[in-house]
Amino acid sequence: MQWEVEALDPTELQRLVLAAAPYIDRRILTEQIAEEERQRGQLRAFTEGWPPEPPTGP
Repeated sequence: MQWEVEALDPTELQRLVLAAAPYIDRRILTEQIAEEERQRGQLRAFTEGWPPEPPTGP
């Protein structure tokens, strides 16, 4: 199940969560989504700093 959820577009996943859980605290959800976006940005910046893969083969 987790793989399927991770494969969803984040916007679609958020839409499904909001539709399925009308009693969710939306302020906390909004904060959590913002934190996850911040973490994704940090990870993206970190990996963009890696050197390119060296060519393989002879």
